[in-house]
Amino acid sequence: MQMQAIAKGMAVGAAAGMLGYLISSASSGEKTKLKRRTVKAAHAIGAVMNSVSEMLR
Repeated sequence: MQMQAIAKGMAVGAAAGMLGYLISSASSGEKTKLKRRTVKAAHAIGAVMNSVSEMLR
């Protein structure tokens, strides 16, 4: 479904933009924590999007 791909693209773009901003303003110790949290958040967003797409089917 094309709408699902658009929604995923928007979510990934927003997350990437936020990550870029946070990494550029973070210290080296904070960067490691941010990267780890970002990976966890990306997995959670993917799970939510999959759940929503399953509900819409």
